[in-house]
Amino acid sequence: MLLRRITEHVKAQNWTAVALDFVIVVVGVFIGIQLGNWNEAMQRRDREQQYLERLDLEMDTIRDRATGGAEAFKQSVNGIDLLLRLRRQYKADPATPLPDDEEIANAIASITTGRVPADSPAAFKEMVANGALETLSSAELRQALFAYDEFANVARAGWMTLRDEGHAAANAMSGLIDVAAANEDGLDLDGAGGVEFVELRREAFFEDPDISGHLSVLIGIQTNQRALALRQVELAENVEAIIAKERAK
Repeated sequence: MLLRRITEHVKAQNWTAVALDFVIVVVGVFIGIQLGNWNEAMQRRDREQQYLERLDLEMDTIRDRATGGAEAFKQSVNGIDLLLRLRRQYKADPATPLPDDEEIANAIASITTGRVPADSPAAFKEMVANGALETLSSAELRQALFAYDEFANVARAGWMTLRDEGHAAANAMSGLIDVAAANEDGLDLDGAGGVEFVELRREAFFEDPDISGHLSVLIGIQTNQRALALRQVELAENVEAIIAKERAK
């Protein structure tokens, strides 16, 4: 109808009407484009909010896991440190009062306590796989997620390497105590815990000259594992802070 009216105005040489019709067309097209852009922006914002909500929930779990890992490795380090101190005290004076067998055995059982490092959030992996990372409007958040993801891979690789390096030392330690039937293979080298004390070979623990060397190796490994976990906590908290800022907009 508009085209027919414009044609009629041109035939009548009513240039004012033609100009007015042209303005109406231009304004209509402009409004249509703006409405389309607005609708697209709203859809993108909705998708972003959905991803932000998922990332927020997943990063909460990841931070808790990394925090728990750091605490588990700290307990292991404390247990190993106790064992080293007891051996030094015994070497200096065998008559020095020492903890009972169960306390020493529990410390030995803690030498491989730990937790597998947390992975990257599934929402981030999905966005990367689908090419949807640009849905996140914050370049700061995208960068923080990439930094966390890169370190999560480093932490897992480091955990596996350090765990493997500690196997021999841990096996030497596990030979000093008897554990419950549920753990017939000795101490849990993957850090699941649950060792039940049966008997400590006390003389072997205090007299074997190689024990301190094994313990020194293990305390270095667990200290490094804790450092990895603490760094993962720091990066996870940074991601969470940025997510909170973006969700508040």
